Amino acid sequence: MSTTLRQGYVVGSGAVLDVVSSVTLADTRIRGIFASGVGTFLITGVSTDPYGNKTGTNLKFNLTTNVDATDIFLPAEGIRMEGPVKVSAPTSAATVAIFYG
Repeated sequence: MSTTLRQGYVVGSGAVLDVVSSVTLADTRIRGIFASGVGTFLITGVSTDPYGNKTGTNLKFNLTTNVDATDIFLPAEGIRMEGPVKVSAPTSAATVAIFYG
C-alpha cells in the first residue's frame, strides 16, 4: 500500500498545521519527524471515546544542544495518532516538522 506523504509544521508549542491547507492534523499516522531546539519535545495525538477508553499515542524525545536536530524515521505503517496532533516544545523557537499520511 502506498501513501502520499504530507507535511505539517509548528514553531513552538501548539497544534500541528498542514503546510498546504493550514488544517490541523488529526486522526492520522505519523511517518517521520524533524525537530530542532533544546529540551524535551512531546507530540500528542490521543482521544477518549464515550466509554473513557484512550486511544492514540504520545511521542517524547529530548534534544540536548543548540546544534541538535533530529530526523526520526518510523516504521512503514507509522505511528497512529487520534484526535488533533499537538506539540509541546521546550522553547518558543523550537521547530517540528511532521511527515504524515
